[in-house]
Amino acid sequence: MVSIQVPEPQFESQTKIRLNNPEVEGIVSSILYEYLTKHLEENPKEAQKIMKKVVLAAEAREAAQKAKKALKDRKSILSGGGLPGKLMDCSSRNRDESELFLVEGKSAAGSADNGRDRHHQALLPLRGKVLNVEKARLEKLLDNAEICAIISAVGMDIGEDGDLTKLRYGKIIILTDADVDGQHIRTLLLTFFYRQMAKLVEDGRIFVARPPLFKVTHKKNVRFVQTAEQMQRELMERGLSGTKLLLLPAPDSAAGTAPRVIEGEVLAGLLKLLARVEDSLEKLERSGLNIHDFLGQATERGLPTYRVTLHGREKWFFTPEEVEAFRQAESLRLGREVQVGDDSPLHASGSAASNGSANGSAETMMVFEMHEAKRLNKFLEELHRQGLGAADLLPAPTVAGREPAPRFFLENDDRKVNLPHLRDLVHEVHRLGERGIAVTRFKGLGEMDGDELWETTLDPDKRSLMQVRLEDAGKADEMFRTLMGEKVEPRRDFIVEHAKQVKDLDWHGA
Repeated sequence: MVSIQVPEPQFESQTKIRLNNPEVEGIVSSILYEYLTKHLEENPKEAQKIMKKVVLAAEAREAAQKAKKALKDRKSILSGGGLPGKLMDCSSRNRDESELFLVEGKSAAGSADNGRDRHHQALLPLRGKVLNVEKARLEKLLDNAEICAIISAVGMDIGEDGDLTKLRYGKIIILTDADVDGQHIRTLLLTFFYRQMAKLVEDGRIFVARPPLFKVTHKKNVRFVQTAEQMQRELMERGLSGTKLLLLPAPDSAAGTAPRVIEGEVLAGLLKLLARVEDSLEKLERSGLNIHDFLGQATERGLPTYRVTLHGREKWFFTPEEVEAFRQAESLRLGREVQVGDDSPLHASGSAASNGSANGSAETMMVFEMHEAKRLNKFLEELHRQGLGAADLLPAPTVAGREPAPRFFLENDDRKVNLPHLRDLVHEVHRLGERGIAVTRFKGLGEMDGDELWETTLDPDKRSLMQVRLEDAGKADEMFRTLMGEKVEPRRDFIVEHAKQVKDLDWHGA
């Protein structure tokens, strides 16, 4: 506390919060500097606490100034009266019939501009990926050119103050490419609308356009297919038309045994079953399993569900009891305890835990439970009912260096293809379905001309739109925090949990 007596004090204002006498300021500053310096040097811990307070106060002042500026900028965005320069507006002023398309990139915007109905469809091109508002402060959000352009074009304020009566368009439609980058931009835009313009989502004003993923040309006829699943289904139907699968008799069969023929609905059912089998095999393969070795372990009981590794050796078992019996047998054989490794799923569940070894010389075996193998065994049961098995999913072994005799043939008109194993069947039928047509996959909207984009995506009578609806706010909050938030751990856990379900990192259509 500093006490000063001044005969003629001069104060800054009526509140008298500051003394303005210049002769006092210099004296007080010099004395305070001398004693404060000495105190801080003699008490470094207190000095550190004081400096942290000073820095914190400075950051608070800076944040307050930025928030004040952001509030002013936000008002100017909406009250300035101007619209974004890159907005291609529509002529209609009827909000209910007008639409705003948020388009990814200049090339896509060019195609959309050539194909749109200028009377009621407006376009706002966006450059690159917009800001992730889940991690951004308000002042950074309003410093982003793309976000400001969206706010200005939509005409509605952000936050809880948003007034739907100021909305300039009845529908806000997100139009992005059908690839991974396009879906990322879509997610960023949905994050912005959900966090900053939630009333638009609640009122059902946000939509997602569904551009087609494929163009199919047959002679002079051109049509479009929406998703990869639809394209796959169509190719399979075409490939199955007039197609037969011939199963040749085994070498030890009686002479004159005719080949078995599978066609029509039976062949279609077999294809669906093999597609599910392949899906399971791919998941196991992504987990590091050698599929050839694994399928070779099939017995009349099916495929094993536990893989055990010990000293570089690999063992396969069907039940936890068999795993535990092997552990105990190995412990007796080696003369020391064999225990399940900490990283093994079986260890975590306690199904085959051991007491360890007091002298630290215990052997460790790794146990992996393959849940997908249980699902795969159900599919193999269906294959068995059709007279097929796991061995038919593998190439026949060579005998004395000789190539094995063919087992399967696929016939269609004058075309006959030898199949080494049934895992090739789906692919070959797919190839048959592509005969006579040209399939073009769109990677970006810019690859489509204006007429194609109008016919498939912009025409209200033909297009397909997905309306964004809020059904469970709690789950939506959790998903946005997980995928778009600052914390890396929940996002990493989510990716690890669902990684094996990913078949293709490329997108298969909106």
